[in-house]
Amino acid sequence: MRNKIIILCLFLAHFGLIHAQYVIEDSEELETLKKLPLEKVYVHANTSLIFPGEYLYFSMNCINAMSNRLSTISRIGYIELIDKNHKSIVKQKVALVKGKGQGDFFIPVTLPSGNYKLIAYTHWMRNAGLSQFYQDDIVVINPYQIDQENLRNKKEESIELNIVQENSADMQLEDKSIELQIGKNIFSKREKVSLVPRNYKGSLGYGNYSISVRLKNNLDVKPAMHATFFGNKYLSSTKILPKNINDSIYLPEQRGELFYGRVLDKDDNPVLNETVIISIPGEDFQLKSAITDKSGSFYTYVNKPYTASTIIAQAIDNDAKKMVKLIDKPDIAYGTLEFNDFTLNSKMEKAIVERSVYNQIENAFYSVKPDSILSNAIIDPFDGGSPEIIKLDEFTRFPTIRETLVELVPNVWVKRLDTGDYTFWVREKLEKYEIEFESDPPLVLVDGVFVQNHSSILDFNARLVDRISILRDPLVLGDKKYLGMVVIETIEGDYLNRIVDHNMAINDLEMPTSLKNYFNQSYAAENVEKFKNIPDFRSQLYWNPTILIDQNSNEKKYEFYTSDISGEYEILLEGFTTYGKPITVKKTITIE
Repeated sequence: MRNKIIILCLFLAHFGLIHAQYVIEDSEELETLKKLPLEKVYVHANTSLIFPGEYLYFSMNCINAMSNRLSTISRIGYIELIDKNHKSIVKQKVALVKGKGQGDFFIPVTLPSGNYKLIAYTHWMRNAGLSQFYQDDIVVINPYQIDQENLRNKKEESIELNIVQENSADMQLEDKSIELQIGKNIFSKREKVSLVPRNYKGSLGYGNYSISVRLKNNLDVKPAMHATFFGNKYLSSTKILPKNINDSIYLPEQRGELFYGRVLDKDDNPVLNETVIISIPGEDFQLKSAITDKSGSFYTYVNKPYTASTIIAQAIDNDAKKMVKLIDKPDIAYGTLEFNDFTLNSKMEKAIVERSVYNQIENAFYSVKPDSILSNAIIDPFDGGSPEIIKLDEFTRFPTIRETLVELVPNVWVKRLDTGDYTFWVREKLEKYEIEFESDPPLVLVDGVFVQNHSSILDFNARLVDRISILRDPLVLGDKKYLGMVVIETIEGDYLNRIVDHNMAINDLEMPTSLKNYFNQSYAAENVEKFKNIPDFRSQLYWNPTILIDQNSNEKKYEFYTSDISGEYEILLEGFTTYGKPITVKKTITIE
């Protein structure tokens, strides 16, 4: 499989259409592409009924459609909430690691009541159409808005409340591979529960799973799709690329998140062989380069985490007659989606009011029950290099960058070219001297923004600068050599807001969902005093999006505490074994 992906990457050198699509040029390419399996996605959502002020948690499983095992092809997944007007209300990018991803939606009070659709997919899956996408129904009840037209029963107000039976997957729920062991079935309020997923099938039960413990829904809402039901429903999903020669395809994001654009001249003609610098600015900036093809198109993958909200593309030669464009991925047409027909009736009023009150109380105490975001790996923008750092506050400040370089920064100077322009120069370390780089100026960035014309920043106000970092090692970006790097960081990190460059494409950037440690309430002895006067109206007692069951985890305990809400709670384990079998295991406990 790895060889197939590498072969596909070679094709991307002449990637050509503006919608992240590649045209299959001959039978050899078609044959190779068809060897790369398509994918399908299963989402374990913690609920199918959600109120404002609550979180919809999800665990994403990207699956190889050929082998039914977790896919190693795509590194980015997408999840959307679609309303009945077929509009995307929420869209998130999900980082996939060996086929697994996670995230959550917060439901705001501005979201109206209605029947919604939860959609999940990868870029590679778009080649098979909407039928390949994961689709499940979500009901939003917003009691804070007067207008409930979207959920009003159009026939009779006095209908009987019918509890919807769970989908046909229930007949398959009693999987004997894994048992959820908890010791007893009845618990008191604020009591500890120790859960052990016991694997009785050895290696046949090894796999990746997620666990939800939630108060059972007492309204007639169809439950979220189970993994076993998904396994049957999507058994006949498209397994290989359904395309032919001269067809265009959506490229898989197998090396990271895909970005693409075009370079055009003043007459809107494509520019061939133009080097484009793509940067994600900030303290942990990232730089990429790409070369345009005959259609003026370029692409790049970003495979490291980022925190910035902006991406920039610039033509390297600073020719004002050329225009660089970054192109967004095209929207998906959801016009053929069919929605659930859940409606409200008067018998639901008590349950809705009670849940709304509990939510308001829980949100009032959110500050003492926060989730924590897991830190990403530290991104080194110098890729292992050791820069010399000059912190300007440690010296007498000078008015401009030009004067600051002369007076404070060793091994960097400014040189006037024959054209009248100025350029920075860096003295290479003698022990690493490479003669082929001696005529190359350094790469210069301000707040992670690539500076093509060094003259443009010589008179920049140095009092706005925090530090200057100098890397004196030779480097190559794209097809161009640089003798070192000079990185200027402003105090506010706002250089991009201070410049106007018509040869620069600037697009907003949505970050993939952050990995979190979800809050797990504890009433252990050391916490009793802290929480004794804080109400606990959690309906979601426990959520863990990533559970690994292998030879080392057969006795592992997952502990959580019950809340102050009495009733029946469902413990639900969903996921897939390492050889692709879908697993759904349920257990019910009661809190008195």
